[in-house]
Amino acid sequence: MLSLYKKFENILFQVERVIVTLMMATMFVTVFLQVVTRFFNLRIPDTTDISLVAFAVMTFIGAGLLVYTKGHITIEVSTLIKSKKIVFVFELLTHISLLVIIAVILNMGYSLLAFSIDSREATMALRIPMAIPFSALVIGLVLMLIHTIGNIFELFSNRKSVVAE
Repeated sequence: MLSLYKKFENILFQVERVIVTLMMATMFVTVFLQVVTRFFNLRIPDTTDISLVAFAVMTFIGAGLLVYTKGHITIEVSTLIKSKKIVFVFELLTHISLLVIIAVILNMGYSLLAFSIDSREATMALRIPMAIPFSALVIGLVLMLIHTIGNIFELFSNRKSVVAE
């Protein structure tokens, strides 16, 4: 079961990595075009909206990616604590707290997404639907939820291997 979940998480990670890379490239190209067009005073449609939406998608999907890689900002208190039991409890409480925070923000994000779909809200210049970045928020939070659950599974799996030694 755990290995199947890890395979699923790894597939999600690969997809997340591709999306984040594409959004980073999109941001680079659109911001570069903005600089060039402003410098030469050219009349090209505004690409600001594209870069803003790409940034939002990259940020929220990237948050899920960072939870998977454990690359997000953390305070390494566990290295100061000698007791394995206390470290386990501390890490478990951290993951449970993160699940609660994700659930609260996911509830608000879903409401925001539903409102943006109903109102057909769009960006000013290119009329890109605001449902796109709000969808990225919800998807990113779901990815964080999936990866946090995976981290809890891994925590219990590692505890079994420590107890077995």
